[in-house]
Amino acid sequence: MQKNIRRYSAYFPRWCQAFGDHTPDPGGEGRAVEWLIGEDCVGLVVLPEIRRLLQHELLGADEPHLEFSARSVRLNRYDYAEAGVLSHPGYAALRELLLGEDDIHLFLTYHLIYPPGTRIITASRKAPLALLYKEMAPLRVIVGE
Repeated sequence: MQKNIRRYSAYFPRWCQAFGDHTPDPGGEGRAVEWLIGEDCVGLVVLPEIRRLLQHELLGADEPHLEFSARSVRLNRYDYAEAGVLSHPGYAALRELLLGEDDIHLFLTYHLIYPPGTRIITASRKAPLALLYKEMAPLRVIVGE
């Protein structure tokens, strides 16, 4: 299945809306990827060096290409097949969002319980606040089995 995800960047660098209520990832702190699962949204808190790469690849000026399957993720020229990440309930929740009929919106958020400067890469069924974000070219995603 192919889907276009609507991408957004902040009008002003480092401005974000709050992620909102979510289920914390038990044991997520200290791992490279921490999943946040909220109502109609999934977020990723990742190590700063990984976040820079993901932000550049997902929210940069170019049009990225993303492929999801049950056992791997391909983002542009990068392949990820780490079983620990792909078997996590957060990954399953993200795939469920992508397989749904609704529009998906991708943008950065924050939450007060995380250290200052922490950004959450957020996929949501709800669009972000138009006051803070401008829409970019969509992200084409292929979701496979």
